[in-house]
Amino acid sequence: MNKSYKYHLDDFNNFVLTVENDSDIAIYRALLEGIRGDDYSEIKNLKSSSIELENDKIFVTLCNEEDGIKSYRKIEISEQLYEDLICADHQTFYLDCSWHSDNMDLYEYEESPYIFKPLELGSGTGSDGKVENSTIRRCEHILSHYLEGKKQSAITFVDSGTVLNVRFKLNWKMER
Repeated sequence: MNKSYKYHLDDFNNFVLTVENDSDIAIYRALLEGIRGDDYSEIKNLKSSSIELENDKIFVTLCNEEDGIKSYRKIEISEQLYEDLICADHQTFYLDCSWHSDNMDLYEYEESPYIFKPLELGSGTGSDGKVENSTIRRCEHILSHYLEGKKQSAITFVDSGTVLNVRFKLNWKMER
């Protein structure tokens, strides 16, 4: 992977300051901390009941779905991601203030057990209660635009988070 595709944590934190919705912030931070899954299934399947506090650490059990087969993994997450997920779970409205439009629209979320819920658009079509892939792809597109058009995807963003995580753990060990 080209080194220029790795982003610094300051870049991410500066970007988050421009984001209006808690659910979008939580999606970005989840990607940064390595949560993805096939077709974003680990993000789409997140529920508040997936989060556990154990010995002053926060863990989340992730469900990946690939070709109809579910697999699970449990990972430690940051306190900031935990707070972002809780805020996203309690968010009832979504403010759409697209950078390409002067309009600001407010949409209500559907009732759903999942942290990331679909918007209630009144189309009459039933949903499975999970956020659509297009919503997560839109988040990636906006992040890419913010980072000055660098080629960006969830994979490169996750890789950047991995590098940040390794640096954090190495610094922590060196301080001890």
